[in-house]
Amino acid sequence: MGSHLVKALKKMNHEVISFRGDISKKVNLKISPKIDVVIHLASVINKRNKNIYNEVNIRGTKNIIEFCKENNAGRFIFLSSIKVLSSLNDPYAVSKREAEKIVTGSGLPYIILRPSMIYGPGDKKNLGFLLKIAKFTPLMPLLNFRLQPIFVDDIIKIIVACFNLHPGQVFNIVGPETISFENLLKTIKSLRYKFFIISMPSFFSFIIKLFSFLPFSPLTPWQVKSLFSDEIFDGCAWSEIFSVKPTLFSQGLSKTIYTNYV
Repeated sequence: MGSHLVKALKKMNHEVISFRGDISKKVNLKISPKIDVVIHLASVINKRNKNIYNEVNIRGTKNIIEFCKENNAGRFIFLSSIKVLSSLNDPYAVSKREAEKIVTGSGLPYIILRPSMIYGPGDKKNLGFLLKIAKFTPLMPLLNFRLQPIFVDDIIKIIVACFNLHPGQVFNIVGPETISFENLLKTIKSLRYKFFIISMPSFFSFIIKLFSFLPFSPLTPWQVKSLFSDEIFDGCAWSEIFSVKPTLFSQGLSKTIYTNYV
């Protein structure tokens, strides 16, 4: 997502300094002249080691906050997650809640964005991972959970709009459509993306739960538990607040497929 943001900001003639590295360690950078905005996108999502969430999502946020104070940053925009509203206390959600507390208590002029699942060109996780494995193995809609995907370009526009908003605000950002996993697969097929769907007995969902505990499983036990919980979240009226027209899922998916896989 960072590459999308940098590209958009440069296109708008903003001077951009991007940082890619281990934020769990102190960020020793001195920037001159004064920084107008710091946008914190870095996080880990689907790691099995709980300590990594603490190191990156919590300690990393503390380090970025210290960097902002040392460089007198004018504004801090933090990309959190809608998962902070989840009733499940998985390590990712817990770490993001703690990171938000660090941001709100920092004394910096902040804006917090809580997006749902972000997808788009260049996505190697979430939907991108699904599209990748669909080339090699049939997909089974065993867990007919629902998603609220939001297109990456919409999030970029929302971030840019935050430059001019009054600080101290938190926004829940969910996609314009709630889509079941089964309908997601059907939408992919409707765009002539070739893969197979196999219907399996419901007891195979138990096998998925067991499989998630294996070290080579692409899904962690916490992710599987989240999918089974089928949580849907209420979002703000971000289209009106940020003056951003929502991208329909079929449109965003088409751009994702034809950019990455065609």
